[in-house]
Amino acid sequence: MNCTGLHAIGADMDFRYKIWIEKDGENVFGIGIYQLLVLVKDTGSLQKAAHILKMSYRAAWGKVRDFEIRLGIDLLEKGRHGRTGAHLTPQGEAIINRFQGMLHEMDGLIAGPLKKLIGEIEKIKDSH
Repeated sequence: MNCTGLHAIGADMDFRYKIWIEKDGENVFGIGIYQLLVLVKDTGSLQKAAHILKMSYRAAWGKVRDFEIRLGIDLLEKGRHGRTGAHLTPQGEAIINRFQGMLHEMDGLIAGPLKKLIGEIEKIKDSH
């Protein structure tokens, strides 16, 4: 899953970026909750997603609840955990799809200028 904003550019340099959405100075959506929700979608389990991210189920569930409150949107279907696994709501699915698309767009916008900058750094480094 390429969603961390880490990209190889040159032999020994990468570029990284983070992007998130804030409301009144508070993070309402970013890469952390995005990764958790994508893993829930892929595995069908909040427990498995939490394990992959090396966090407890309780921490993962708390994170989902916190972001649902901040966004004012349910991200996971309620009452379907346990035997039936965890499933994103249609709204949760739409948000992660849009965020993923935005990440791909950002990659395209950032890659060219950063490649030029890194190339310039390499030239300067080689000239000394």
